[in-house]
Amino acid sequence: MRSNRVLLRCTIAAMLLAAGVALIAPVASQERKRHKFFLGQAPKHEDSEVITQMIFGDEDTEGLFTFMNDTWKVGFRTPMHYHKTHYEVFYLKAGEAEWTVNGETHRMKAGDAVFIPPNSPHNSRTLGNRPAEFLMFYLPGSYEAHLQRERQYTEEQRKDPKIRDMLRQLNDFHLVVK
Repeated sequence: MRSNRVLLRCTIAAMLLAAGVALIAPVASQERKRHKFFLGQAPKHEDSEVITQMIFGDEDTEGLFTFMNDTWKVGFRTPMHYHKTHYEVFYLKAGEAEWTVNGETHRMKAGDAVFIPPNSPHNSRTLGNRPAEFLMFYLPGSYEAHLQRERQYTEEQRKDPKIRDMLRQLNDFHLVVK
């Protein structure tokens, strides 16, 4: 029952946030397509820890939000970090994960969701022996720009502390230093 209330609140918050952003966005040109169907054909970006498939991105939403499917492989974890300008919503479709947001930790299972506003320290990790598969909203958009920047470097190059730190800054990913 509690997870249903949390899911409902997160879903409502994400919808209100997207609607609010849409209301303040500039009026779109009449030539722009007003709709799009996602038929599962979007390319996937894969590295050793995550598989990301863009569902709707900047081009589709005029930069208002990015909506994607993210599969975190077994053992994946993020360090404690925050985003200065981005909201995130994660809905767990399959697998298990643990999230800590603003010092509060929860074990999540399929059907659970988390809403993370800007400047909220958070980290996460997969649990168990299966990947965790999420639907993710990233507001405002630009997540695909992050992926594009990262693809300019090999996985080995991205492990270089200077390159990794530069990409984190550009991608609005700020480590919490204790």
